[in-house]
Amino acid sequence: MFHSILITGGSHQARLKAAQKQAQTDLDPEPDTLVLEADPSIGIADIRALEKFLARKAYQKDQKIAFIPHADKLTLPAQNALLKTLEEPPPNSLIILLAPHDHLLLPTTISRCHHIHLTTTLKLTPQEFKNQKKIFKNICQASLGQRVNLVHEYARSKDEVIKFCQNQLLFLRQQILKNPQLKITQLIRQVTQTIKHLQANVNPKLCLESLFFSYPKA
Repeated sequence: MFHSILITGGSHQARLKAAQKQAQTDLDPEPDTLVLEADPSIGIADIRALEKFLARKAYQKDQKIAFIPHADKLTLPAQNALLKTLEEPPPNSLIILLAPHDHLLLPTTISRCHHIHLTTTLKLTPQEFKNQKKIFKNICQASLGQRVNLVHEYARSKDEVIKFCQNQLLFLRQQILKNPQLKITQLIRQVTQTIKHLQANVNPKLCLESLFFSYPKA
């Protein structure tokens, strides 16, 4: 039996369904189930609360469950604080983490969990693809000064920057299937790295500015 489980890929609903199957419960907050939500991120204090929760005996069930439905919101210090508990969870306990992609978490976090990856079917609609292609072209055609100005359009919040990067990543992956190019492959790596930096709470505007500078010139 696994005591630490990471579920990635698929949609959030698919991950939730898989988590419920593993836990054999609906994973709603109750005396023996702790749901650690992001508000807006999950920090060390939250991990300390999780540790105290798991250390107590179960009230009604055979095990205590700590559920993190948005593990991609864990800060780096929080992930580091969680490592020991993931590796050696208390007896009769279960920790379940959900994240869209494994690259949003530290390799050390992933290695301490039984990793279940669901098939990802996320794909942009034709209209969404067209919109993302237009954004891509606008950035590529912009001068360095214009790219700095474009940052303000997409960097109003951290969540907005993450959403922007995820959409561009979907576009670039679909684009490379149609027309494989080294510059697109390199940009995919850069966008993926930017998402990691955002999850580590690096300044969103600086992240996006650096990313925009890496876009190829038209």
